[in-house]
Amino acid sequence: MTNYLGAKLRYPESARYDGEDADEKLILVLRQSYLTTIPWLFVTAILFTVPGILVPFFLSFKVGDANMFGYDFIFVICMFWYLFSSGYLLQNFLNWFFNLYIISSKKIIDVDFHGILYKNISETTLDNIEDVTSTVTGTLGVIFNIGHVFIQTAGETREFDFINLDDPASVRDLIADLSAKKRKNDNN
Repeated sequence: MTNYLGAKLRYPESARYDGEDADEKLILVLRQSYLTTIPWLFVTAILFTVPGILVPFFLSFKVGDANMFGYDFIFVICMFWYLFSSGYLLQNFLNWFFNLYIISSKKIIDVDFHGILYKNISETTLDNIEDVTSTVTGTLGVIFNIGHVFIQTAGETREFDFINLDDPASVRDLIADLSAKKRKNDNN
């Protein structure tokens, strides 16, 4: 069974993408590292706990024996707050889940998904790849081996950026090996 939430899916059997050729095999489907989800998950946790802290505070304001803020008002504000918080969580999850980097037997594909209304798909064939570079920067990047892979091509899209990947050196090596193999087969 395939783990579709994985940050690195090797040879996914049932995964497909728009524009895939019939004889094409997916080798690797990548997402940003799980560690990149920590900031927005932390913010979401804070957003979901704020009403639990503020509601008793607002209920403590009294005018005579009555509450200054009615229960109905606090309920409506809390519902809007949780709706906003859920939207924030959903938006960040969708951006993480649908921003994909795909390496196939014929091409590399960069799927950029920003919001629900914008999707950009760039692809190039392996024989267009001129240079592949990986970088790991920062303390957390070095500790957890998270970095970027930059692919320069001779095609219309000059550079592909695979951002915040787990083990970027292995991805760089795979792309370089596939590209060299493709060029060697084309020359024979």
